[in-house]
Amino acid sequence: MTMRSWLLIILSVICLPGAAIELPDMGISANTVISQADEQKLGEAFVRQLRRQVEVVDDAQINNYLNDVGSRLASYSDNPEQRFQFFVVKDSSINAFAVPGGFVGVHSGLILMTRSESELASVLAHEIAHVTQRHTARIIEASQRFSLPALAAMIAAVVIAGAAGSPQLGEAAAAAVIAGNIQMQINFTRTHEKEADRVGMRTLARAGFDPRAMPKFFERLQASSRYYGNVPEFLRTHPVTTDRIAEARDRAVKYPPKYKRDTPRYQIIKNIKKNAQRKALS
Repeated sequence: MTMRSWLLIILSVICLPGAAIELPDMGISANTVISQADEQKLGEAFVRQLRRQVEVVDDAQINNYLNDVGSRLASYSDNPEQRFQFFVVKDSSINAFAVPGGFVGVHSGLILMTRSESELASVLAHEIAHVTQRHTARIIEASQRFSLPALAAMIAAVVIAGAAGSPQLGEAAAAAVIAGNIQMQINFTRTHEKEADRVGMRTLARAGFDPRAMPKFFERLQASSRYYGNVPEFLRTHPVTTDRIAEARDRAVKYPPKYKRDTPRYQIIKNIKKNAQRKALS
C-alpha cells in the first residue's frame, strides 16, 4: 500500500473510540518509533473497523486452510515469533494487504486468480514480509517531516470531515498536508515492495513452495491489465513494474527448482469460492 493510504488508515484508526494510541516521537529509530504492542492495538482496531465496512468470510474451512498455509510460511519468516492472523474478504477484486500486528487479508478474487498453491503462498509470503520488516514503523520514521502539530491538524481535518459527512474533504486535507512528500512516498513504496518480494521469496523457498510462482503471478496480473484494460487492485496498492518482475524472475532461478503438487485442500477452497461466485451472479 502507498504511504498516503497507510497514513489515512492509521489516522482513521487513531480516531476510533477506544482505540487511542499515543503519537510516537517522530525522531527516533524505526524499531522504537511505534512499539509492537501499539502495532498490535493498531491492527486490532483496523480489523474491527474493516468488519464494519466489508464482508469478511467466516467459513471455517476456508479460514483454517488459509491460516495453515500462512502459519507455515510465517514459521520460516525472518521473525517466526510474530503472530499472524489470516482472513478472506468477500470481494471479487484482486488484492491482498497486511496490517500492523500481523493481520493479513486476502480478497476472494485473488484466490480465484491464482493457478497454484505456490502462487497463493507467494502473495501471503509477500504480505508477511511487510509485517516482519516493520514497514509501517519505517513509514512513520520516514515521515519525520510531519511535525506533531501538522499531524494533529491532519487528524482534526479528517475528524471534522467525518462529522460533516464529507470523507472527500478529509482525504483532500490529508493530501494537502503530504503534497510536498510525493516523490519520497513513491520511492519509499517501491523500496518496500522490492524488499517484500526479496524477503517473501526467501520465506517461500524455505517453506517448500516454488519461488518461481511469485514472478509468474505478477506477470499474469500485469498481462491481464494490458489485455483487458482493468488494472487489478493488487497492482494499484503494490505497484508492479517490468523491472520488478525481471528482478523477481532472476532471483527465483537462483533457488533449486521445486515441483510442489497442490494439496487437495487448495482445490477444494478454489471450488468453494467459484461456486459462491456463480451463486452471487445468478
